Amino acid sequence: MAETEFCFKINAYSPETFPMERLGQYMADLGAMLGQQNSVHFVVLREGSTGIVHRVSQEAVTKVEQTVFEVSRGEAEVVHLNAYREINKRLKEDNATGVLLRGDNSAQLLDFPGRNEPEPSAPDAVTQSGFIDGVVISLGGKDNTVPVRIQADDVIYRCTTSREIARLLGSYIYGDELRLSGEGKWLRNSEGEWSLELFKIQSFELLDVRPLSEVIRELRSIAGEWSSERDAWGELQNLRNGE
Repeated sequence: MAETEFCFKINAYSPETFPMERLGQYMADLGAMLGQQNSVHFVVLREGSTGIVHRVSQEAVTKVEQTVFEVSRGEAEVVHLNAYREINKRLKEDNATGVLLRGDNSAQLLDFPGRNEPEPSAPDAVTQSGFIDGVVISLGGKDNTVPVRIQADDVIYRCTTSREIARLLGSYIYGDELRLSGEGKWLRNSEGEWSLELFKIQSFELLDVRPLSEVIRELRSIAGEWSSERDAWGELQNLRNGE
């Protein structure tokens, strides 16, 4: 079966000094970035700067090159972009750079700046009022500012509150879901993703956990203020006209 050769070249180490475990990490990330796992096969380590030589089955070459092109433009699927970032992160940690070459003509397909990538700027920070919903799973501390942990599904929020509110929250630990109001500090990373760094709880209320069907039945059972004999529309018009 015809195959096309590619090479991921790491400009730092020689094969004699490259730790085997680290090499395996690079190879795993490289495979995830390229995709088409059943059509991409490791061949050999090239001497000099470490070169991971691999071959791609001919029917998958176009798809692999398209994925690499999309990675270079930041338009690939998340799994491929994350793998690229992991490779670049490892290169930076290893004080190295990298490049992906097409072996038949040594054409450079993708650059990995590694150690040459500038340090990321400090994340953007925004402080604003709001609320979070969740269950109290941790509460306590010696200071006047009490640390609190709130769980919402698989997310754990790091919070603080006063001793007075902490005493009230103690009754709900591992209990019903609460709505907690206060002030949150949000951070935005270089990928534009926002995360809640810290939330200061200023008040809370118990959420209504009854089934929706029960709430609807209760609303329907409440007698309306407007009876069928009253002219609701007329009275509204009178109120609008100041009568």
